[in-house]
Amino acid sequence: MDDRTRRFIAAWDDAVGQRDLEAVGALLADHVAFWSPAVHRPSSGREAVTGLLSMVMDVFGDLVYTNVFANESGGVVMQFATTVQEGERRLDVEGVDVFQLDDDGLAVEMRVMLRPLRAVHAVVAAMEERIRVAQQG
Repeated sequence: MDDRTRRFIAAWDDAVGQRDLEAVGALLADHVAFWSPAVHRPSSGREAVTGLLSMVMDVFGDLVYTNVFANESGGVVMQFATTVQEGERRLDVEGVDVFQLDDDGLAVEMRVMLRPLRAVHAVVAAMEERIRVAQQG
């Protein structure tokens, strides 16, 4: 694993752990593409992606990265555990953030995958509501 990848992983883990949206945004390339399980089309651009990630931070409980995998061409997979509210209950969620880094160590692509299905449905419902409210305001 090269230094840019190590720096990205440490900075991303810290920014997400601190729920520091500004620090998260600083790790995204201007033209980042984001694929979410809650949105059908990829979102593009740092501002749009940072906005969606702010909603994700609101939907998820505390998030802890449990495993990290990386390759020499800037591919990074960070496995995580968190929770999501479903009615009166909190559901456990497992997922992965899949990144492609550029030469500067910024994320140019990000994909999020989640399990189990019930938790995915709860995340999608919560995200759809937040997106709807944001589009109205």
